[in-house]
Amino acid sequence: MIIGTALYRSDFCMAGILRDVFLFKDYERLRHLFLAVILTLLFFTLLRTFDLAPANNFSAGHKSFLLGSVGGVVFGFGMVLAGGCVFGTLYKMAAGNLTYLLAFVGLVAGSLLYAELHPWLRSIPANEPWHGELNLLEQWPGFVGASSWILVGILLVLFIWWRRQGKWTVAAAPEGYMQPWLTAVLLAAANLAAYAVSGLPVSISTMYAKLGAWLESLVAPVHVATLDYFSRPSFVVDIGSATFPVGGGPQLDFYAFTEGGLMLGVLAGAFLNALWLKEFRLSGWPPPRQAASALVGGVFMALGARMGNGCNIKHLLGGVPLLSLHSMLFVCGMLLGAWLGAQVLPRIILR
Repeated sequence: MIIGTALYRSDFCMAGILRDVFLFKDYERLRHLFLAVILTLLFFTLLRTFDLAPANNFSAGHKSFLLGSVGGVVFGFGMVLAGGCVFGTLYKMAAGNLTYLLAFVGLVAGSLLYAELHPWLRSIPANEPWHGELNLLEQWPGFVGASSWILVGILLVLFIWWRRQGKWTVAAAPEGYMQPWLTAVLLAAANLAAYAVSGLPVSISTMYAKLGAWLESLVAPVHVATLDYFSRPSFVVDIGSATFPVGGGPQLDFYAFTEGGLMLGVLAGAFLNALWLKEFRLSGWPPPRQAASALVGGVFMALGARMGNGCNIKHLLGGVPLLSLHSMLFVCGMLLGAWLGAQVLPRIILR
């Protein structure tokens, strides 16, 4: 609910930030996204320095460099077409914007489509000549550890300089507006808390798959049971002396309670704030072209998130600060996809 409040009041949406960079050459809000990434890197580096980090080194949870990179391209492309990422879709939909309801439907439908394609897509790593789980800190611990501190130090000096120039504060702010730099700090703190407790950064995209699997199981339970992606656990989470299998299926598991709770909290936080600020209103259905763009964009986002085993929040604000090469490749692909989406979007929306 705190994250939903912060995202709604600051309109902190990664899709909008990257779209504005590529469409309008507007870099103002990119600073706030940059702040969230670097603060998370600082927090995770402090955990390692004081030997408080979880035992496992996060490496994005799958072995395919190719799927991660292509998944990032597909995700970034869909994110711009939809007009919101996996979090942006939620907080905008909660305020009554029906365009993002279509994006939400696309995310669920795309997750179901991925389940059908999963056996074929997951056969790619087996034939891939270069694959494997890789965390840069594991490969070069001394060099990477020192480089992290140097990078954080240089960028903190840059952030202080930006503050003295007044570049953190958005001047034309409406009533109830939360400055984006504060949202960046809250996102970094949320990732710190999630990683310290569970060994995994904040993520939410698997919950769209679980929701789709549950809905499909109501009408076609036998078919859902035959789909490998829904029936087989993705991996096992160790918490204390207990182990918990987790996956994209309709069962109640670790993802259902963590990502499901996060999804409900973001929706509730944004909805309650929209009511409090008297901004909640149903927007009416968008024009056909915009509606199609939102729906198809949601499908692309879901496909990209499942191919890359995570969304923009998990990889950019989690995996990259944890020095996962898979996440870095996903983010590079996502930037390329967002650029492609920025080239295509005006041709769809504008006549």
